[in-house]
Amino acid sequence: MGIKINGVSIPVGGISWEYTESKKKGIQEMFYYLESKRILTNPMEMEIKEWSEKSAIEIKNKLVEILSKYEYDRITVKIIKAMIDTCNEFLDDMQKIDASGIIYKNSQKDWCDMRYSAAMKKFRKNFRYNIKLLTEEYDIEFLKEIPEEY
Repeated sequence: MGIKINGVSIPVGGISWEYTESKKKGIQEMFYYLESKRILTNPMEMEIKEWSEKSAIEIKNKLVEILSKYEYDRITVKIIKAMIDTCNEFLDDMQKIDASGIIYKNSQKDWCDMRYSAAMKKFRKNFRYNIKLLTEEYDIEFLKEIPEEY
């Protein structure tokens, strides 16, 4: 936790300050959270649409929380908002899919429902891209792999 001095009183003497969290710490917090989300990092043989939707909502809420908690520069805000938009687009795409229950992978290791496959690939691709930008900007490693093929 950092301390930001925001006032000094002279000659009587006195300092006013506020506690601040580092921006880098916020990105690290975000990465820890995203690394735990199986919708991004787990190349399973099956998925459940409703669980995918719930996970996208949870990710979106966490991103909004981090964006509200830390004061980032314009570029970082744009990247995080792009990730939020990706969650919203994924949720919109899920509304076009009639599948319920388990969605399996076919013999080519792709999702049997092509709309689900396209939505997952787009979701993961956008997160991979934006996480890469943040890793370069803040010199923080994202430790999990987000699969490219599905």
